[in-house]
Amino acid sequence: MRFIVFWEYNPDDLEKVIKRLKEFEKEIKKNPKKYPKIVFGPYLFGGESKGISVCDIEGDEQPVNYHLFFQAELKMSFVPIVELDTAFDLISQK
Repeated sequence: MRFIVFWEYNPDDLEKVIKRLKEFEKEIKKNPKKYPKIVFGPYLFGGESKGISVCDIEGDEQPVNYHLFFQAELKMSFVPIVELDTAFDLISQK
């Protein structure tokens, strides 16, 4: 399933966040199935210490692993998104 991940960090921790992102790039190459697949982003909201990423998540463990990897640096919220055609198909079946 596809999710928008809203994330936010303390501006004073920017160096820590950058370091952690670089570590994550290495980690995801070693263990790609352990984490969600990032399909869009990460994007920073201009002038703010928050942004979004869009990812595909398979199973319950991936978002937990993702959150645990960044929990010291980022506050994260996962919001599921569905393509409009898929939603219409499901609605029309009911």
